[in-house]
Amino acid sequence: MGTDGRRRLRPALAWAAVAVLMACGLVQTATTTPAEATTASSFQLTGHGYGHGRGLGQWGSYGYATQYGWSYQQIVSRYYGGTTLKTGANDVITVRLAAQDGRDLVMTSGERFYVGGVQIDGGTAARVSVQSDGSFLLSTSYGCASPVVWTTVIPDSRAVSSVYPGDDVNSMISVCNDTGTKQYRGELSLLSTGGQLRTINTVRMEDYLRGVIPRESPASWADAASGKGIEALKAQAVAARSYAYSERRDAAFKTCDTTSCQVYGGAGTNLARIEDPRSDAAVAATANQVLTSATGAVVRAEFSSSTGGYTAGGTFPAVPDDGDAASPYHTWTTTVSSAEVAADFGVGQLVDFVVQSRNGHGADGGRVQQVKIVGTQKTVVVSGDDVRTALNLRSNWFSVTSPLLVQPTVYEADAGGGVLRQVPMGDPGDVVVACDWNGDGVDTLGVFRRGVYYLSNQVDGGGPYATVPFGNAGDQPICGDWNGDGVDTIGVYRSGVAYFRNSNTTGGVDGQLAFGNPGDVAVVGNWNGDAYDTLGVRRSDRFYVVNSNLSAAGWQSFVFGNAGDTVVAGDWNGDGTDTVGVRRGDTFFLRGEGVASAGYSTSVFGLSGDLPLAGHWSGAGPDTVGVNRP
Repeated sequence: MGTDGRRRLRPALAWAAVAVLMACGLVQTATTTPAEATTASSFQLTGHGYGHGRGLGQWGSYGYATQYGWSYQQIVSRYYGGTTLKTGANDVITVRLAAQDGRDLVMTSGERFYVGGVQIDGGTAARVSVQSDGSFLLSTSYGCASPVVWTTVIPDSRAVSSVYPGDDVNSMISVCNDTGTKQYRGELSLLSTGGQLRTINTVRMEDYLRGVIPRESPASWADAASGKGIEALKAQAVAARSYAYSERRDAAFKTCDTTSCQVYGGAGTNLARIEDPRSDAAVAATANQVLTSATGAVVRAEFSSSTGGYTAGGTFPAVPDDGDAASPYHTWTTTVSSAEVAADFGVGQLVDFVVQSRNGHGADGGRVQQVKIVGTQKTVVVSGDDVRTALNLRSNWFSVTSPLLVQPTVYEADAGGGVLRQVPMGDPGDVVVACDWNGDGVDTLGVFRRGVYYLSNQVDGGGPYATVPFGNAGDQPICGDWNGDGVDTIGVYRSGVAYFRNSNTTGGVDGQLAFGNPGDVAVVGNWNGDAYDTLGVRRSDRFYVVNSNLSAAGWQSFVFGNAGDTVVAGDWNGDGTDTVGVRRGDTFFLRGEGVASAGYSTSVFGLSGDLPLAGHWSGAGPDTVGVNRP
């Protein structure tokens, strides 16, 4: 009995909504009690490859060279379908040195050099800055960080060496920076473009590549498989040469020296060479060779570390990449923070992460094109590339390989329609029920998990729990006061038959009633205001209710709501008699009192997709609604 002396019946969750729970991809944990369930902090992704996967795969190139014995011509033909290998001239290329952005150009050299036509002695330093009128100011000193000795205006910022340095980094022009010096072949200059200072290295392509290849592919590959690995470096040289020639980054420079373009380190760091004779040999062996399209234009020959076993397609046809089996990134796993996903995409607490489409090339359907990210506040649909960037993944080819476990939460409404209480309860896949398990007039929660009930008498869902095996996995859980003793107890509905237990303890069936058809949705209520909760079922948009747990005689039926609505029941006005309700989207439609009533009231509570509940949550007043957010 309730504290106000009126019977409170506890309707069960509509079983039809369980299909939503099971279809959402959130896999239940097997044996924890509700007290042990927690919101998962992370989930696991398994993926393939490293990088965008377009064009040449560097590890695949290495695999083809060392394991298949392919030549560089075979390798580039594999990755760059529809292109032709041709030989051109050794033209110059202009490279923006990104670390110098916004800085004056400070230089030194072991040999005499010239800046804007002014001679600078070896061992001294020169600083070039841009004045407000656009002219260049040259300042000299005895070293990179030494005080200025004298200044002069110069007609341009071009810095050139007085000698051909060969491989002697001491004779090259060095850029002074915060960590020492960087040595470059060719010329250096400073310019102001778009309101930003830029340092530009103008250098012959073949010299430029000597600073690129060992930064993009390990020069040690040349030693692998009795020297066959050098073919991978040659393929890299052809790709890098073609890519650089095809670049058009800015009117003032063709390319840059970072991963945004391709990595270029110059010739030395702190007077130590960073070029390598093995990669130099690969550049020399492919001198001036580029890939061209059918129109004769040099193609933008993109490349990445590892394709994962299939290239991404795009400018060049997507092809299997058997050589990529040599890659340490061929298959990878990573743990992703649920909180990070939720924060990056602004969805509230993460509920689900679903890959919706792929490109169709390779294992698991290939690279991810579209992902749906579901949260408690909103759902967003984003690209696989967006996910890769936000979560810092190696590639956009990934799959969820461990379940995203988010603990369901019940939200109980107060009399005014606000949230009275928020109760984490159960595991994904559990069915939540609400009843008065101890007869104190307050409904508390329980879950039904594959034939076992876990029941709490605490309003916060805490333990200790009554653990009661009853029924089978797949049964619809129901609960109510079957024998009129003032305590709600468990039951199940299976294929048109209800099975009742008169205590919340382990034991057999105390009663049963055949009512309804297989496929009906069970709902429980005190339909006539007597001492007993009895069965109802819903089929399409029609309810069938009975006033006895012993016989189906005298059943009544009525139409309420639409087919597809989820169902609930409660004593909406506190008169001791229950009536039904339905939920559609985020709105409850609560039927007026009495089986014959045609009236209803509405209540907006929760989010669309939540599962409906009702209960006597506070021990006073009428029943109010609630939702389970799985």
